[in-house]
Amino acid sequence: MFKKFVLSLMTALLIIVSISSAAFAAEQDPPGIVKTRGEVIDVNLAAGKFQLEKPDGEIMTFFVDENTRFRGRVENLDDLQVGWTVGVAAHESKGDGDGGKLLAVLVIAVDPSELIKVRGEITRVDPGTGTYKLQKPDGTEMTFIVDGNTRYSGQINNLEDLQVSWKAAVVAKKTDDGSLLTLALVAGDAPELVKAKGVVTAVDPGAGQFEIKKTDGTTVSYFVNEKTRYQGQLSSLDEMQVGWRAAVAAKADKDGKLWAALVIAGTRPEIIRAQGTMSAVAVGVGKFKLTKPDGTVLTIFVDENTKFQGQVESLSDLKNGWRAGVLAVEQSDGKLLARLVMAGKPRAERPPAEDTERPLGNRPLDFLTLP
Repeated sequence: MFKKFVLSLMTALLIIVSISSAAFAAEQDPPGIVKTRGEVIDVNLAAGKFQLEKPDGEIMTFFVDENTRFRGRVENLDDLQVGWTVGVAAHESKGDGDGGKLLAVLVIAVDPSELIKVRGEITRVDPGTGTYKLQKPDGTEMTFIVDGNTRYSGQINNLEDLQVSWKAAVVAKKTDDGSLLTLALVAGDAPELVKAKGVVTAVDPGAGQFEIKKTDGTTVSYFVNEKTRYQGQLSSLDEMQVGWRAAVAAKADKDGKLWAALVIAGTRPEIIRAQGTMSAVAVGVGKFKLTKPDGTVLTIFVDENTKFQGQVESLSDLKNGWRAGVLAVEQSDGKLLARLVMAGKPRAERPPAEDTERPLGNRPLDFLTLP
Protein backbone atom coordinates (compact mmCIF):
# COMPACT_ATOMS: atom_id res chain seq x y z
CA MET A 1 0.00 0.00 0.00
CA PHE A 2 2.63 2.51 1.08
CA LYS A 3 4.62 1.74 -2.06
CA LYS A 4 2.04 3.72 -4.01
CA PHE A 5 1.96 6.45 -1.36
CA VAL A 6 5.64 7.29 -1.52
CA LEU A 7 7.51 5.99 -4.54
CA SER A 8 8.85 2.85 -6.03
CA LEU A 9 12.48 2.11 -5.28
CA MET A 10 13.27 2.52 -8.97
CA THR A 11 12.00 6.08 -8.82
CA ALA A 12 14.02 6.62 -5.68
CA LEU A 13 17.19 6.23 -7.72
CA LEU A 14 16.23 9.31 -9.71
CA ILE A 15 16.07 11.33 -6.50
CA ILE A 16 19.73 10.63 -5.94
CA VAL A 17 20.64 12.37 -9.17
CA SER A 18 18.36 15.24 -8.20
CA ILE A 19 20.44 15.52 -5.04
CA SER A 20 23.63 15.41 -7.04
CA SER A 21 22.28 17.93 -9.50
CA ALA A 22 22.09 20.46 -6.69
CA ALA A 23 25.85 20.66 -7.13
CA PHE A 24 25.20 22.32 -10.47
CA ALA A 25 23.92 25.35 -8.62
CA ALA A 26 27.35 25.89 -7.16
CA GLU A 27 28.95 25.95 -10.58
CA GLN A 28 29.22 28.98 -12.82
CA ASP A 29 27.00 28.12 -15.76
CA PRO A 30 28.43 28.89 -19.21
CA PRO A 31 25.98 30.44 -21.66
CA GLY A 32 23.58 27.91 -23.17
CA ILE A 33 24.17 25.30 -20.47
CA VAL A 34 22.09 22.11 -20.68
CA LYS A 35 21.35 20.18 -17.48
CA THR A 36 19.82 16.72 -17.44
CA ARG A 37 19.92 13.37 -15.68
CA GLY A 38 19.24 9.75 -16.50
CA GLU A 39 20.74 6.28 -16.75
CA VAL A 40 23.93 5.51 -18.67
CA ILE A 41 23.16 3.14 -21.56
CA ASP A 42 26.44 3.30 -23.51
CA VAL A 43 30.06 4.37 -22.96
CA ASN A 44 32.40 4.78 -25.95
CA LEU A 45 35.94 5.44 -24.72
CA ALA A 46 37.45 5.55 -28.20
CA ALA A 47 35.06 8.31 -29.28
CA GLY A 48 35.16 10.07 -25.90
CA LYS A 49 31.41 10.01 -25.43
CA PHE A 50 28.55 8.37 -23.55
CA GLN A 51 24.78 8.10 -23.88
CA LEU A 52 22.11 8.41 -21.22
CA GLU A 53 18.40 7.70 -21.22
CA LYS A 54 16.31 10.34 -19.48
CA PRO A 55 13.30 9.46 -17.29
CA ASP A 56 10.98 10.33 -20.18
CA GLY A 57 12.78 7.89 -22.51
CA GLU A 58 14.75 10.45 -24.54
CA ILE A 59 18.31 9.35 -25.35
CA MET A 60 21.07 11.98 -25.36
CA THR A 61 24.74 11.77 -26.35
CA PHE A 62 27.47 13.72 -24.53
CA PHE A 63 31.14 14.14 -25.40
CA VAL A 64 33.91 14.76 -22.89
CA ASP A 65 37.30 16.48 -23.19
CA GLU A 66 40.19 17.51 -20.93
CA ASN A 67 38.04 20.25 -19.37
CA THR A 68 35.19 17.97 -18.32
CA ARG A 69 34.93 17.64 -14.54
CA PHE A 70 33.81 14.37 -12.94
CA ARG A 71 32.31 13.88 -9.49
CA GLY A 72 30.62 11.22 -7.43
CA ARG A 73 31.87 7.73 -8.24
CA VAL A 74 33.84 8.76 -11.34
CA GLU A 75 37.11 10.55 -11.98
CA ASN A 76 37.09 10.16 -15.75
CA LEU A 77 35.15 8.54 -18.58
CA ASP A 78 36.93 5.22 -17.97
CA ASP A 79 35.15 4.93 -14.60
CA LEU A 80 31.65 5.45 -16.00
CA GLN A 81 29.57 2.27 -16.21
CA VAL A 82 26.41 1.31 -18.10
CA GLY A 83 23.47 1.23 -15.69
CA TRP A 84 24.78 3.97 -13.43
CA THR A 85 22.67 7.01 -12.64
CA VAL A 86 24.20 10.25 -13.87
CA GLY A 87 23.62 14.00 -13.87
CA VAL A 88 25.19 16.10 -16.62
CA ALA A 89 25.79 19.79 -17.28
CA ALA A 90 26.83 20.45 -20.89
CA HIS A 91 26.93 23.07 -23.60
CA GLU A 92 26.81 22.92 -27.37
CA SER A 93 30.26 22.74 -28.92
CA LYS A 94 31.05 25.45 -31.46
CA GLY A 95 34.16 23.82 -32.93
CA ASP A 96 34.58 23.31 -36.66
CA GLY A 97 32.87 20.14 -37.81
CA ASP A 98 31.39 19.41 -34.40
CA GLY A 99 27.86 19.80 -35.72
CA GLY A 100 26.37 21.01 -32.47
CA LYS A 101 27.74 18.23 -30.26
CA LEU A 102 26.91 18.43 -26.56
CA LEU A 103 30.15 18.75 -24.62
CA ALA A 104 29.91 17.78 -20.94
CA VAL A 105 31.16 20.39 -18.48
CA LEU A 106 30.28 18.40 -15.35
CA VAL A 107 29.41 14.72 -14.91
CA ILE A 108 28.16 13.42 -11.54
CA ALA A 109 27.55 9.67 -11.35
CA VAL A 110 26.48 7.12 -8.73
CA ASP A 111 26.40 3.35 -8.76
CA PRO A 112 22.82 2.31 -7.85
CA SER A 113 24.13 -0.97 -6.43
CA GLU A 114 25.88 0.97 -3.65
CA LEU A 115 22.64 2.56 -2.50
CA ILE A 116 20.65 1.16 0.42
CA LYS A 117 16.91 1.32 -0.24
CA VAL A 118 14.37 0.36 2.44
CA ARG A 119 10.77 0.98 3.44
CA GLY A 120 9.12 0.66 6.81
CA GLU A 121 7.70 2.44 9.86
CA ILE A 122 9.40 5.18 11.86
CA THR A 123 9.99 4.06 15.46
CA ARG A 124 12.14 6.90 16.81
CA VAL A 125 13.10 10.46 15.83
CA ASP A 126 15.91 12.46 17.46
CA PRO A 127 16.41 15.82 15.70
CA GLY A 128 19.05 16.79 18.28
CA THR A 129 21.45 14.09 17.08
CA GLY A 130 20.16 14.09 13.50
CA THR A 131 19.08 10.44 13.69
CA TYR A 132 15.94 8.36 13.32
CA LYS A 133 15.04 4.68 13.41
CA LEU A 134 12.97 2.69 10.93
CA GLN A 135 11.49 -0.78 11.36
CA LYS A 136 11.33 -2.87 8.19
CA PRO A 137 8.37 -5.19 7.45
CA ASP A 138 10.45 -8.16 8.67
CA GLY A 139 10.90 -6.51 12.06
CA THR A 140 14.51 -5.42 11.58
CA GLU A 141 15.23 -1.97 13.01
CA MET A 142 17.76 0.31 11.31
CA THR A 143 19.25 3.62 12.44
CA PHE A 144 19.89 6.41 9.92
CA ILE A 145 21.55 9.80 10.13
CA VAL A 146 20.84 12.95 8.12
CA ASP A 147 22.98 15.88 7.04
CA GLY A 148 22.60 19.15 5.18
CA ASN A 149 22.33 17.39 1.82
CA THR A 150 19.49 15.03 2.78
CA ARG A 151 16.44 15.48 0.56
CA TYR A 152 12.93 15.28 2.09
CA SER A 153 9.60 14.62 0.41
CA GLY A 154 6.08 13.47 1.15
CA GLN A 155 4.70 15.22 4.25
CA ILE A 156 8.06 16.38 5.62
CA ASN A 157 10.48 19.20 4.87
CA ASN A 158 13.06 18.34 7.55
CA LEU A 159 13.76 15.81 10.28
CA GLU A 160 11.71 17.83 12.82
CA ASP A 161 8.57 17.10 10.77
CA LEU A 162 9.06 13.33 10.97
CA GLN A 163 6.69 11.48 13.30
CA VAL A 164 6.85 8.10 15.03
CA SER A 165 4.50 5.50 13.38
CA TRP A 166 4.66 7.25 10.00
CA LYS A 167 5.54 5.18 6.95
CA ALA A 168 8.77 6.00 5.16
CA ALA A 169 10.97 5.11 2.20
CA VAL A 170 14.70 5.73 2.52
CA VAL A 171 17.61 5.87 0.11
CA ALA A 172 20.94 5.90 1.97
CA LYS A 173 24.61 5.05 1.69
CA LYS A 174 27.11 3.65 4.18
CA THR A 175 29.77 6.10 5.36
CA ASP A 176 33.38 5.25 6.21
CA ASP A 177 32.51 4.82 9.90
CA GLY A 178 29.63 2.45 9.08
CA SER A 179 26.79 4.93 9.65
CA LEU A 180 23.84 4.96 7.25
CA LEU A 181 23.62 8.46 5.77
CA THR A 182 20.21 9.38 4.39
CA LEU A 183 20.27 10.74 0.85
CA ALA A 184 16.49 10.86 0.38
CA LEU A 185 13.66 10.39 2.88
CA VAL A 186 10.02 10.25 1.85
CA ALA A 187 7.56 9.91 4.73
CA GLY A 188 3.99 10.57 5.74
CA ASP A 189 0.92 9.40 7.58
CA ALA A 190 -0.56 6.84 5.17
CA PRO A 191 -4.21 6.08 6.02
CA GLU A 192 -5.46 2.53 5.66
CA LEU A 193 -6.97 1.81 2.26
CA VAL A 194 -10.05 -0.34 1.76
CA LYS A 195 -9.41 -2.62 -1.20
CA ALA A 196 -11.90 -4.55 -3.31
CA LYS A 197 -12.24 -6.30 -6.67
CA GLY A 198 -15.31 -7.01 -8.73
CA VAL A 199 -17.42 -6.16 -11.76
CA VAL A 200 -18.66 -2.62 -12.50
CA THR A 201 -22.46 -2.57 -12.18
CA ALA A 202 -23.21 1.18 -12.35
CA VAL A 203 -21.41 4.37 -13.42
CA ASP A 204 -22.59 7.96 -12.85
CA PRO A 205 -19.87 10.42 -14.02
CA GLY A 206 -22.08 13.40 -13.21
CA ALA A 207 -22.26 12.39 -9.56
CA GLY A 208 -18.66 11.17 -9.53
CA GLN A 209 -19.81 7.75 -8.41
CA PHE A 210 -19.66 4.11 -9.50
CA GLU A 211 -20.51 0.69 -8.09
CA ILE A 212 -18.88 -2.72 -8.24
CA LYS A 213 -20.25 -6.12 -7.36
CA LYS A 214 -17.66 -8.09 -5.42
CA THR A 215 -17.05 -11.81 -5.70
CA ASP A 216 -19.05 -12.41 -2.49
CA GLY A 217 -22.12 -10.86 -4.16
CA THR A 218 -22.16 -7.59 -2.21
CA THR A 219 -22.32 -4.24 -4.01
CA VAL A 220 -20.12 -1.33 -2.97
CA SER A 221 -20.41 2.35 -4.02
CA TYR A 222 -17.37 4.55 -4.52
CA PHE A 223 -16.88 8.25 -5.12
CA VAL A 224 -14.06 9.90 -7.09
CA ASN A 225 -12.43 13.33 -6.95
CA GLU A 226 -9.47 15.16 -8.44
CA LYS A 227 -7.06 13.04 -6.38
CA THR A 228 -8.30 9.72 -7.76
CA ARG A 229 -5.74 7.95 -9.96
CA TYR A 230 -6.70 5.67 -12.84
CA GLN A 231 -4.93 2.73 -14.44
CA GLY A 232 -5.87 0.08 -16.96
CA GLN A 233 -8.15 1.08 -19.83
CA LEU A 234 -9.39 4.38 -18.44
CA SER A 235 -8.05 7.78 -17.47
CA SER A 236 -11.25 9.18 -15.97
CA LEU A 237 -14.62 8.01 -14.68
CA ASP A 238 -16.22 9.08 -17.97
CA GLU A 239 -14.48 6.16 -19.69
CA MET A 240 -15.59 3.46 -17.26
CA GLN A 241 -18.03 0.85 -18.64
CA VAL A 242 -20.57 -1.37 -16.93
CA GLY A 243 -19.36 -4.95 -17.08
CA TRP A 244 -15.68 -4.11 -16.79
CA ARG A 245 -13.51 -5.76 -14.19
CA ALA A 246 -12.28 -3.31 -11.55
CA ALA A 247 -9.94 -3.16 -8.56
CA VAL A 248 -10.34 -0.24 -6.16
CA ALA A 249 -8.32 1.15 -3.25
CA ALA A 250 -10.36 3.69 -1.29
CA LYS A 251 -10.37 5.78 1.89
CA ALA A 252 -13.40 6.04 4.15
CA ASP A 253 -14.33 9.53 5.36
CA LYS A 254 -15.99 10.32 8.70
CA ASP A 255 -19.43 9.74 7.14
CA GLY A 256 -18.45 6.31 5.88
CA LYS A 257 -18.31 7.30 2.20
CA LEU A 258 -15.58 5.51 0.24
CA TRP A 259 -13.39 7.83 -1.82
CA ALA A 260 -11.40 5.99 -4.47
CA ALA A 261 -7.67 6.70 -4.33
CA LEU A 262 -6.85 4.25 -7.15
CA VAL A 263 -9.09 2.63 -9.75
CA ILE A 264 -7.80 -0.06 -12.11
CA ALA A 265 -10.45 -1.13 -14.60
CA GLY A 266 -11.01 -2.56 -18.04
CA THR A 267 -11.88 -5.68 -19.95
CA ARG A 268 -9.91 -8.72 -18.91
CA PRO A 269 -6.68 -8.38 -20.94
CA GLU A 270 -5.18 -11.15 -23.00
CA ILE A 271 -1.98 -12.40 -21.42
CA ILE A 272 1.06 -12.22 -23.70
CA ARG A 273 3.79 -14.78 -22.99
CA ALA A 274 7.32 -14.28 -24.21
CA GLN A 275 10.82 -15.43 -23.39
CA GLY A 276 14.29 -14.58 -24.58
CA THR A 277 17.40 -12.58 -23.75
CA MET A 278 17.35 -9.25 -21.94
CA SER A 279 19.08 -6.05 -23.02
CA ALA A 280 18.87 -2.25 -22.55
CA VAL A 281 17.67 -2.46 -18.96
CA ALA A 282 16.58 1.11 -18.15
CA VAL A 283 15.73 1.38 -14.45
CA GLY A 284 15.00 5.09 -14.63
CA VAL A 285 12.12 4.67 -17.07
CA GLY A 286 11.03 1.22 -15.89
CA LYS A 287 11.60 -0.85 -19.00
CA PHE A 288 13.87 -3.36 -20.74
CA LYS A 289 14.12 -5.07 -24.11
CA LEU A 290 13.53 -8.78 -24.66
CA THR A 291 14.93 -10.48 -27.76
CA LYS A 292 12.95 -13.61 -28.58
CA PRO A 293 14.52 -16.72 -30.19
CA ASP A 294 13.16 -15.65 -33.62
CA GLY A 295 14.96 -12.27 -33.36
CA THR A 296 11.86 -10.23 -32.52
CA VAL A 297 12.63 -7.48 -30.00
CA LEU A 298 9.93 -6.46 -27.51
CA THR A 299 10.04 -3.45 -25.19
CA ILE A 300 8.68 -4.49 -21.80
CA PHE A 301 7.57 -1.98 -19.16
CA VAL A 302 7.16 -2.64 -15.44
CA ASP A 303 5.24 -0.86 -12.68
CA GLU A 304 4.63 -1.25 -8.96
CA ASN A 305 2.35 -4.23 -9.62
CA THR A 306 4.93 -6.25 -11.57
CA LYS A 307 6.09 -9.37 -9.75
CA PHE A 308 9.65 -10.67 -10.06
CA GLN A 309 10.85 -14.24 -9.63
CA GLY A 310 13.99 -16.26 -10.19
CA GLN A 311 17.21 -14.44 -9.35
CA VAL A 312 15.63 -10.98 -9.28
CA GLU A 313 13.45 -9.00 -6.89
CA SER A 314 13.14 -5.76 -8.85
CA LEU A 315 14.02 -4.15 -12.18
CA SER A 316 17.33 -2.93 -10.78
CA ASP A 317 18.42 -6.58 -10.36
CA LEU A 318 18.06 -7.40 -14.07
CA LYS A 319 21.23 -7.78 -16.14
CA ASN A 320 21.85 -7.48 -19.86
CA GLY A 321 22.29 -10.93 -21.38
CA TRP A 322 20.22 -12.78 -18.78
CA ARG A 323 17.40 -15.10 -19.81
CA ALA A 324 13.86 -14.02 -18.97
CA GLY A 325 10.30 -15.22 -19.23
CA VAL A 326 7.57 -12.56 -19.22
CA LEU A 327 3.82 -12.49 -18.75
CA ALA A 328 2.51 -9.12 -19.98
CA VAL A 329 -0.64 -7.31 -21.04
CA GLU A 330 -0.95 -4.76 -23.83
CA GLN A 331 -2.08 -1.33 -22.63
CA SER A 332 -4.39 1.03 -24.53
CA ASP A 333 -1.33 2.95 -25.80
CA GLY A 334 0.26 -0.26 -27.12
CA LYS A 335 2.84 -0.64 -24.36
CA LEU A 336 3.52 -4.14 -23.04
CA LEU A 337 3.21 -3.99 -19.25
CA ALA A 338 4.74 -6.96 -17.40
CA ARG A 339 2.71 -8.69 -14.74
CA LEU A 340 5.46 -11.27 -14.10
CA VAL A 341 9.17 -11.24 -14.92
CA MET A 342 11.11 -14.42 -14.22
CA ALA A 343 14.81 -13.95 -14.91
CA GLY A 344 18.25 -15.27 -14.15
CA LYS A 345 21.68 -16.12 -15.48
CA PRO A 346 21.68 -18.30 -18.62
CA ARG A 347 22.73 -21.90 -18.21
CA ALA A 348 26.20 -22.84 -19.39
CA GLU A 349 24.60 -25.00 -22.09
CA ARG A 350 21.65 -23.57 -23.95
CA PRO A 351 18.54 -25.81 -24.15
CA PRO A 352 17.58 -27.41 -27.49
CA ALA A 353 15.82 -25.12 -29.94
CA GLU A 354 12.54 -27.03 -29.75
CA ASP A 355 12.52 -26.62 -25.96
CA THR A 356 13.14 -22.89 -26.28
CA GLU A 357 10.05 -22.46 -28.42
CA ARG A 358 7.65 -24.14 -26.01
CA PRO A 359 5.09 -21.74 -24.49
CA LEU A 360 6.10 -20.28 -21.14
CA GLY A 361 2.97 -21.52 -19.44
CA ASN A 362 3.63 -25.17 -20.40
CA ARG A 363 7.32 -25.34 -19.52
CA PRO A 364 9.07 -26.27 -16.29
CA LEU A 365 10.99 -23.49 -14.63
CA ASP A 366 14.38 -25.02 -15.45
CA PHE A 367 15.19 -22.77 -18.38
CA LEU A 368 16.75 -20.38 -15.86
CA THR A 369 19.52 -21.01 -13.37
CA LEU A 370 17.38 -20.44 -10.29
CA PRO A 371 18.86 -19.87 -6.85
